[in-house]
Amino acid sequence: MSAFVRLAEPRDIDAICALLHSKMNAKIPVERWRQLMSYEWLADKPDFGRVVESDGRVLGFCGMVYADRTVGADERVERIVSMSSWYLDKTMRGKGLGKAMLKSAISDPNLTYATLTNSRKPLGIVEALGFRALEDHRYLWQKTSSEEASMTLLNDAAVIRPMVKPFQQVIMDDMAGFKLQPMLLQAEGKQCLLFFSIKRKANDRNWFDVMYASDSQLFSRFAQAIANRVLPDNEPAVLAADGRFVPEPNSTATHENLPVSRYYVSQRVAPHEIDHLYSELQLLDLKLD
Repeated sequence: MSAFVRLAEPRDIDAICALLHSKMNAKIPVERWRQLMSYEWLADKPDFGRVVESDGRVLGFCGMVYADRTVGADERVERIVSMSSWYLDKTMRGKGLGKAMLKSAISDPNLTYATLTNSRKPLGIVEALGFRALEDHRYLWQKTSSEEASMTLLNDAAVIRPMVKPFQQVIMDDMAGFKLQPMLLQAEGKQCLLFFSIKRKANDRNWFDVMYASDSQLFSRFAQAIANRVLPDNEPAVLAADGRFVPEPNSTATHENLPVSRYYVSQRVAPHEIDHLYSELQLLDLKLD
C-alpha cells in the first residue's frame, strides 16, 4: 500500500473533515472542522495544509490556517500560519509520514509558523524539525481591592473601531463573528487594543484570556486595573496573558507554567509579535489551553 504527502486541496475537504471527526475528535462536528478550510479573512489560500494519501484515501492531515498580519513597530505585513489538527491514521504510523507532513508544511522560510494548542505526544518531532518555544508560561491576575488606576477601558466595538488604526479596524472586522471581546485601554496618553476570549475552564473559573494586545507594555502596567474592572464580583474568575504579552509583570501577577509550551518557526517574526488571533482557536471555538 503506497502512501505519500501532498498539498491539501479543495477536493480533499470532505475527506479531511470526515477523518478529523471520526478519528481525531468526534466532539467537534464536521461543520466545525470545515471552518479550518472556509475562513474568510484570506480569499486566496495557498492550500489547506498537507494530507497523507494512500490508495486514493486521505489518512493524514496537518492543517495550515494562513493570515497576513501587520506586526512590529514598523507595522510590516508578515504571513503567519497557524498549525492545526495534526493527525495520522494508526495504520500509517511508524513510517515517517507524520514527520514528513510537518516538514513539508514548514518548508517556506518566508512564512512564520505557530502551534498554539499542542499536546505532549508530538513534541519530540516538533523540536527535531526546528520549532522553538514560543511561550512556556503565563501570568494571572485576580480581582483585588486595590485602588483604581487612572485609565479608560472601552468595550463597545462600534465606539472602538473609529478610534484605532486602519489595520486594527481590519482585525476588528475579521474577528467580529467570533466569540471574542474587543476592548480599548486608554492611559498615559496612549491606547492599547485588546481582544479577550472569555471561557469557563480549570477549577470552574471564568478565564479572560488575552488573545491580542497592541501595546504589551501599556497592557502589562495596567493588567491589575483591567482585572479589577472586568472580572465579575460574584464568581471565580481570572485574567490571563502569555508571558510574551507581559514585559513588565507587577507584584500582583502570579506566574504559572503552561501545561504544554507553545511553539513556532520563523526567520522573520519575534515571539512577542505572534498573538492568538487568526487561528484554529477562533475557527474551532477552542479554549486556549
